[in-house]
Amino acid sequence: MNCVWQSGAQCLKIMKALHHTNKMINVTFDTYGVHVISMDMSKTSLVKLELEAAEFKSYKCDQTLVLGLYSEVLLNILQKVKKNSLVWSATSEEELIISFIDKDQKTQFSIRTIAIDTDELAIPELEDDVALRVPREVVQDWFDKMMMAKNDVQFQVSQTQFECQSNSIEFGTVKYTEPIGTDRIVSHAFRNAVGMTLSFYAIKSMSVFAGTGGDTCFIGLSNQQPSRIKIGIGDDSYLCLYVAPKIQDD
Repeated sequence: MNCVWQSGAQCLKIMKALHHTNKMINVTFDTYGVHVISMDMSKTSLVKLELEAAEFKSYKCDQTLVLGLYSEVLLNILQKVKKNSLVWSATSEEELIISFIDKDQKTQFSIRTIAIDTDELAIPELEDDVALRVPREVVQDWFDKMMMAKNDVQFQVSQTQFECQSNSIEFGTVKYTEPIGTDRIVSHAFRNAVGMTLSFYAIKSMSVFAGTGGDTCFIGLSNQQPSRIKIGIGDDSYLCLYVAPKIQDD
């Protein structure tokens, strides 16, 4: 396997998001591209990365390789990439080689892989109660305000209005409302009104993921199944985070 990333900055953003939820990840390389599907330790969130071969400057992989990696190790290395060309290569599942190349200068990191024992994960096709397309900066603004209370966030979403709020004894209440159907919030699908709660950590994770890709985020909210944020990376590639709703005490 040998792949040249479009930019080190792109790779760093993706790995920052993955590291936020998963300290160890299995990265699969095959003829089609790079794939990650992994659940966090708390079993409350799941990430899925699909990077097609066309999203790289160059990509070649003749056999399927699954490399178990510490996301912190990747992050520490990638923070040094700067404007160098970034190349990943491997000839077996025992080692990943990351190279920084600038003309005739080359820095190489040889990373030993780890065995990560995970169950085979499959994500069923979700039918969101509410599905929205929202600019990245709008999503980050929502969640940045909600996180001021440092507590769970309650969502109330109808066909015409988006509302979220968070309460804490120390901070008080922060509440945000905005109509749906404007240039800022485009309704993609509506099946049922949503009234549910996401944890502070889930909101923080969604905010981190929102900053990894293009200009628009797809957000799916549901009462009884995981909610999700999906970020496009290029044409058909994407990074998606699924988070479970918080079960409320009766």
